[in-house]
Amino acid sequence: MTTPAVSQIVFTYNHERFVEQCLDSVAAQTFDDFELVIIDDYSTDRTVERIEAWLNKSPLDARLIVNERNLGICATRNVALGVCRGEFLSTVSGDDYYEPDKIERQHGFWQELDGTAAAVFGNVRMIDEGGREIGLVYPSGRPPADGRVFDQLIEWGNFMTSPTMMTRRTVFETVGGYDESLFYEDYDMWLRLADRYEFRFLPGVLANYRTVSSSASRNPAYEAARCESRARVLLKWYGRSPGTDEVILNRAWKSGRRVLAGDRGRGQRVLQAVCAARPTLRHRAGVALSAVPGAGHALAAAYAVADRARGRTR
Repeated sequence: MTTPAVSQIVFTYNHERFVEQCLDSVAAQTFDDFELVIIDDYSTDRTVERIEAWLNKSPLDARLIVNERNLGICATRNVALGVCRGEFLSTVSGDDYYEPDKIERQHGFWQELDGTAAAVFGNVRMIDEGGREIGLVYPSGRPPADGRVFDQLIEWGNFMTSPTMMTRRTVFETVGGYDESLFYEDYDMWLRLADRYEFRFLPGVLANYRTVSSSASRNPAYEAARCESRARVLLKWYGRSPGTDEVILNRAWKSGRRVLAGDRGRGQRVLQAVCAARPTLRHRAGVALSAVPGAGHALAAAYAVADRARGRTR
């Protein structure tokens, strides 16, 4: 069996409205040395039915995997790592779609690089649920940083454009698979890769990212889980460098306060973890106050006022 140059993975979960456009954009690629793997995380709508109908009409040889239960984002990424054979991995969510030359341009760019890079990425056009353009993720055409980006990822958060990523498959053998205890996958993985490798930017728009209100990254119902995961990801790197430790503690503490407003138990765990890393008077007091019944919303409001006041005096 011939090994493909690229494994193109499409991840779906309740994407019935958009999945055909996503698959059409893969089929329209100007590069054809890729295998197509579609993994559905136990959708409850007609996503799988639409994928199967699309595959019946498509000349592409594709593999469809449907999880027997909802595994979540990170575990589903690990399923993909276990089945893909390409030298490079390109991934897209079923509600996003590619520009026609996305894979060709990135694969060509890889031929110019050495082993110091883990991933290449590009710009993204943001669109709404109706397909109307909102703007570019990088309005200037350039990212805030590329190359060695670990410190910037810690300080600024995840500024990477996940729909455009193409990674070397072997780097996952080096850093391991996705942490399945987290709510979302990309920030943790980019930090683990950035600790060892470079991220290289290829100018131009490569993909279209759809802002969907029900998505895991935007639905308010998932805010506590998102913030808890962010804090846990950051705290993994506490102690690595004095230059990033203060940023890590501040960002993790703020995330814990946001969690506290919606889920006191989760919020307490985050604040306790920050306090364990650095048991200052402020941290100890915050942990003690978080244990008071009904204090979560009041603390969150008070912290928000304090944050705004600090912002005005800077």
